[in-house]
Amino acid sequence: MNPIVFCGPSLRVQDIASHDGFEFRPPVRQGDLYAATRDGPRAIGVIDGYFDGQPAVLHKEILWALTRGIAVFGASSMGALRAAELHSFGMRGVGRIFEAYRDGEVTDDDEVALIHGPPETGYMHLSEPMVNIRATLERAVAEGIIDRPTGARLAASSKARFYRERTWPDVLADVGDSRTEQKLAAWLRTGKVDRKRQDGLALLKEMDAFVRSGAVQGPPDFHFEWTENWHNASWRNATGKSGGEATAEQDAVLDELRLRGDYAQLRREALLRLLARGEHAAPDRQAVKRAMGDFRSRRGLMRQADVIGWAHDNGTDLAGLDRMIEDDAVVETLARERDAELRQGMLDRLRELDLYPGYRDSALARERHPPSLSAPMPRALLAAWFFATQLGRPVPRDIADYALSIGLPGVDRFYDLLAHAYAFMVRRSPVDSGPTDENGLT
Repeated sequence: MNPIVFCGPSLRVQDIASHDGFEFRPPVRQGDLYAATRDGPRAIGVIDGYFDGQPAVLHKEILWALTRGIAVFGASSMGALRAAELHSFGMRGVGRIFEAYRDGEVTDDDEVALIHGPPETGYMHLSEPMVNIRATLERAVAEGIIDRPTGARLAASSKARFYRERTWPDVLADVGDSRTEQKLAAWLRTGKVDRKRQDGLALLKEMDAFVRSGAVQGPPDFHFEWTENWHNASWRNATGKSGGEATAEQDAVLDELRLRGDYAQLRREALLRLLARGEHAAPDRQAVKRAMGDFRSRRGLMRQADVIGWAHDNGTDLAGLDRMIEDDAVVETLARERDAELRQGMLDRLRELDLYPGYRDSALARERHPPSLSAPMPRALLAAWFFATQLGRPVPRDIADYALSIGLPGVDRFYDLLAHAYAFMVRRSPVDSGPTDENGLT
């Protein structure tokens, strides 16, 4: 996926024409950077963005992109603002405007704001951003076009105006001396400084060097906090929807499900996920972390490259995998909260599948004959026996959480259950009852 850059009035058409390896999108607004992250580019650049009358890009979108291993660059306008606020989290700021915000030389958002025309006009400037006015007046002072007090006074009068009303004719009208006004007006034809354009070009150059070098974004040193607002954001859910028209490949897979008789069962399981989403419950961040860890452990996906490869093989991407894990975490969270309410339904499902008698007979046999071992089984060995021998899976990292996931009040009750089951098995099959150590157990 090509690098994605959000830009508008800060760059000209000819500025981006030579960067055919980049995908240029309109100024960023809330939800756009999240959608770009789902496309899986190696880098995203933010130059321009909306803020007046439209929701601005969230800091959390950028943080989420960083956790996905995507380098995020910012410069010039909205990008400079967000980079100054998030550079300590790994966002890469570029240019003089970013540095001024980062160092506290300027603090107001209106410094980079301007009013402009629609894309069809090339985002024609209808006002002048304050950062350009400041840079231009500083250059005029340095070249002796105006004196320093005049430069300071013109900067102050421009700052006092609403950002939509800052124009060069208004700056000239504030000069107050016709001779100086004429001199400055003549000089402005070639002397203006477009600081926002300079910084935007610098961002493109730095992003291009990053991509060409093969560099990668390092792992984040912060924890991405999952919140209810993030989980329920309308633009996020709209972007993440997997409904609508399926691809030809997906249609073929669904037909295969029908031919193998698995369609109805998987549809019921998918309905469970859909209903869980309808609860508008944000999954606990630890639940998401556990679900992802379990997913990767079961499949031996130790490296991020392994995860990316799995996603590709399964016709999805990292964002699609995240959606799957989030759904699992929501279902698990709701199931734990309503465990007592679900027990009768679970028993009814066993009856529907004609499995209830078998489970009942096994359970009553164990209860009628509560055997005991001469020595307690070490918990670590009980866990190894249960998960490896009985379930055929690795021992979970957090056994206490596993106990909660199967409706038990805690880890002690879990080990009591295992000890009872193991002792019953040993009594029924004393030969080859399991691996042993020098004490008879391992």
